[in-house]
Amino acid sequence: MDEEDFAARQRGEDAARWFARLKTVPVSQGTLNDFFAWRRDPDNAKAFEDAERFWSTAAKVGERPAILRAIEQAEARSQSRRRAPRIPRALAVLAIGCAGLLLVFAGIGAFSTKGETFSTPPGEQRMIALADGSRINLNVETAVRVTYTAEARQLELRSGEAVFQVAHNKARPFTVTAGGVTVTATGTRFDVALRAKTTFVTLIEGSVLVRAADGKTIRLSPGEQWRSSAGVATLERVNAEAVTAWTQGRIIFDNAPLADAVAEINRHRGRQIVLGTPQLGTRRISGSFEAGDSESFAAAVSALLPVEQTFDKAGRIRLSERVTTQKENDQSR
Repeated sequence: MDEEDFAARQRGEDAARWFARLKTVPVSQGTLNDFFAWRRDPDNAKAFEDAERFWSTAAKVGERPAILRAIEQAEARSQSRRRAPRIPRALAVLAIGCAGLLLVFAGIGAFSTKGETFSTPPGEQRMIALADGSRINLNVETAVRVTYTAEARQLELRSGEAVFQVAHNKARPFTVTAGGVTVTATGTRFDVALRAKTTFVTLIEGSVLVRAADGKTIRLSPGEQWRSSAGVATLERVNAEAVTAWTQGRIIFDNAPLADAVAEINRHRGRQIVLGTPQLGTRRISGSFEAGDSESFAAAVSALLPVEQTFDKAGRIRLSERVTTQKENDQSR
């Protein structure tokens, strides 16, 4: 086997392992960051896409306890023999991971009126695959209720933010409700977020129909963001990649109030940040930051704004207005 073939097979096994791990259990922000770093390589990204396609055609699976034991055994083998990967085992890990994933949703199945709620705690994200091939990326502190019937696919975003990638099926409309707003799609990808008393709907690709609480409807085009707060709706063009940067382990702010930026940073793992005064929270911040790295964020704020950072007794980062001396004032003139 030449080096190129060996590398390709190694990528295949790594992709299978990542797929099984991400799709079956909640993972920490640190694990997600490791995955994002691995996937930045175009060849690795292609291998992961192949793994996802393989899952979409996965065959009928067996009982959950046996599958979970098989996953553990496959992981143990892959760790002990990582330098000698083989295609059959890579596919086995992937198939087992997919089987475990399908069984995560055995409670709702393909058709069920009972439904099931999936959620994430602070600092953790989760990737969910549904029985029809649709997928949901849950951001931190997010809860989604899923109810599938023979006639419809109904989901409710109860808190947080999620990206929905919808499998095409005109006969079974896919609807997401959030804050009194209903989003209807057939085959598309979009982001829905609940922040304070505001609902955000951002279309990434395809088309969705948004219906507000007052019954008014609007159809979005890719790159458009619709938001509703206190009965007032607005529509604007946005950078969809920036809105969904959290799925890649990044948080992007564009002239955001510092108070909002700190609140978002604090939702991820890392040292918590507090502001010294409410007035400081009105200052604006822009930039791209790594989710979960609050210390780098605080350092950037201190460099961009007249702000200094200290640590309180609880170990939190405290941002305060920087007190300038007369000499500094004279030098700035």
